[in-house]
Amino acid sequence: MNVVFNPPPTSIRLECGPVTALDLALYAASSSDHNPLHLDDEIALAAGFERPVVHGMLTMAFAARLLTAHFGAQALRSLETRFVSVAQRGARIVLTGTLERTEDLIAHYALSAHNDAGELLISGSAQISLRMSEDGEAK
Repeated sequence: MNVVFNPPPTSIRLECGPVTALDLALYAASSSDHNPLHLDDEIALAAGFERPVVHGMLTMAFAARLLTAHFGAQALRSLETRFVSVAQRGARIVLTGTLERTEDLIAHYALSAHNDAGELLISGSAQISLRMSEDGEAK
């Protein structure tokens, strides 16, 4: 027997941060992305930023967390993002998902992430399976 999320939420939201130097260092270590633009104040300043830049893929990971926090990892069918701008260390990142439509027990969400100033960081889309087995696994 299948259980269905019915109806899926029309909007979902997650706040992450403020992103700390420790967050950036841990992400750099786990991803092997040690670009000093993400870690060094002087390098970031020389590149035209006030503070080190948050890894784009960390912002994308926050988008994945938005979805898995609401639906579970098993329900995530696809995640696509486009990098629009960068966040800097110290930023709070607000992620939102807005339900666009459902078809064949798949929910289609438009995604966005903004910094404290309201600047768009990423835009994208995701597909979420609404069909779950009784044991909680997405089908």
